[in-house]
Amino acid sequence: MTRSNRLSATQVFLWTTVGVGTGLVAGLALSEWVGGVNQTRVRRVAKSLGQTEPVHHTSAASARAVETALGAEARLAGCPLAVVPISRRSVELRGWVGDRAARTLAARVAGAVRGVETVINSILVRGEDDRVIPGDKRVTDQSA
Repeated sequence: MTRSNRLSATQVFLWTTVGVGTGLVAGLALSEWVGGVNQTRVRRVAKSLGQTEPVHHTSAASARAVETALGAEARLAGCPLAVVPISRRSVELRGWVGDRAARTLAARVAGAVRGVETVINSILVRGEDDRVIPGDKRVTDQSA
């Protein structure tokens, strides 16, 4: 009597079910362990995997890297921008620019620097943020 080494349709179905079930359980366990996966997290990981430059180890190093990147951007030449280190991965941009496009560009350039995850954009736009509105109440120091 010879025995066939082929799996029957029932066995194929059972093994497929076991494989799908195991994958589902593993996926749920992994999602609990890793946490929520969203577009921002995936981009951050992809960005860090794609670059080989060293990550900045101090807040001052992050600020210097952002200053270098802003200085290299020709469209921001002549814009007196200050980079204030907030934490190792966070910086704040301060200063005045001529239009909203330059403000946005500065934030995007700073955000593209490896190791910088948070950019606080406190850049003001001339002609918009320095405008005086007639009849607007002025806040003064009223402390005793």
